Formats: sequence, C-alpha cells, structure tokens
Amino acid sequence: MIEKLYLINLIVFCSGVVLFAILEYFFAFRRYQDKKSLRWWENFGLTLINTLIIRFLFIITPISAAVYASENSIWLFHMLWVPWLIWWVIAFIVLDMIVYAEHVLFHKIPFLWRIHKVHHCDLDLDFSSGLRFHFFESILSVITKIIVVLALWAPVLAVVLFEIVLNFSAMFNHSNFNLPKKLDRFVSKFIVTPKFHEVHHSQKIWESLSNYWFFLSTWDYLFGTYEKHQKKIEAIWLRGQKKRYSFKKLLSLDMDE
Repeated sequence: MIEKLYLINLIVFCSGVVLFAILEYFFAFRRYQDKKSLRWWENFGLTLINTLIIRFLFIITPISAAVYASENSIWLFHMLWVPWLIWWVIAFIVLDMIVYAEHVLFHKIPFLWRIHKVHHCDLDLDFSSGLRFHFFESILSVITKIIVVLALWAPVLAVVLFEIVLNFSAMFNHSNFNLPKKLDRFVSKFIVTPKFHEVHHSQKIWESLSNYWFFLSTWDYLFGTYEKHQKKIEAIWLRGQKKRYSFKKLLSLDMDE
C-alpha cells in the first residue's frame, strides 16, 4: 500500500515539474539573473539528496506514520466518532498551520535561519526554488509532520493529499508564472500565488518576514504576517549576497551575507 502512495506522490510531483516548466516558458514575468541550467543543477541536486535521505535513510515519513496508525486502528476520529470527512479536513488544516508556524521559526531562530538561508540564496525564483532546501531543514520538517500526524492520528489519505498539495503549491508559488492581476487578486485571498509569495523573498527585512506560507494564505492574514503584494520586488536573493554559492557551500552551510 505504502509504495503505491509514494508512487502517486512521485507522479504528481513529476507532472508539476513539467507543467510549471511549460507555464514559465510561455508566461514568465521576471527576467532571469542567473543561468537556469546551473540553478536547476543546484535545486534538483538538493531535491535528490533530500529524497534519498528521507526515503531510504530516515525511513519514517509522515505517510508511513499515518499508515501505521491506520493499520493499528488507532485513528483518533474513530475514538471520538468524528465523521471521516470532517477529520480529513481538520487534519489537513492543522498540518498546514503547523508547518506555517515552523516556517516562521526558521526565520526567527538564528540556528534555523542559517539552515533556511539555502532556500533564500537562489539568485532567481522559479518553480525549482520551491524544491531548494537543505537536508537538515527537510529532516526537521519531516519530524514536525510526523509528530503532528501521530498526535492527531491523521487519516492516511489526508496526509497523502497534504504532502501532494504542499509540494505542488510550493512549485506553483515560487514559479515565474505571470498570473493575471485580477485572477491573482481573487485567488490570493485563499491560496498563495507567485506574486503573493514573491514578497517573502525580498531583500527588505519587513517584506522577507511576511507572506510566509505556501498553500493557504489564511495564516498570513490571520496572524498578521501579510504584506501587500502585486508590487515590484527589486531583489530576491539574500541581502549582501553578490554571487551564486557553490553546491559545496550550500551543503556545508558556508554562506556569508
């Protein structure tokens, strides 16, 4: 069962890569500052390392944790007699909120920010930027989600759906895809769009500490971390950064601002 779930996740991921690569080719709204081939080598290289570590070394994932809970008949909604559809929605929303909070902490705590800088030192933004994370951050994120899944005994399909949506939306809102203004204005009331999240990658501190999330824009509005979007962002890499860091420096976290 679990292998089929991983396969579904992989198929959707690959479909997203192809879709956003095509959309960016025809509807890009930013000019690239760096060579795409070099950036993609870094971003997909980090993605491969993260996948290998989480899938084959770390072994336990949010999906496998949810499967364990299911196979042992210990879903909390069974005990509370909560309808399955309602519990799916609750589990999904709680996961989304917790991972939003985790992202905020990665900006507030110096040690975590050092790790998270790998994501923010990309010289351009495109869908591959949504995959650009250091493996330490990926491990911490997986641990956080596993704790939430087990605490809620979240339904398997709710966790699978969340993982799929999280990956797909991260590619979408980092993409260099020019969503029409009126459509963006409407969609961003509920879901994070590329223009919405672009503000978060600004070099201006007050902007980089806003518009955190990848999927539901609700959390930024609710917790006061929303900054007006649909405006020109001058620079999106780290403040003081003058060049693209080597792959070795990214892995070793050897980055000076």
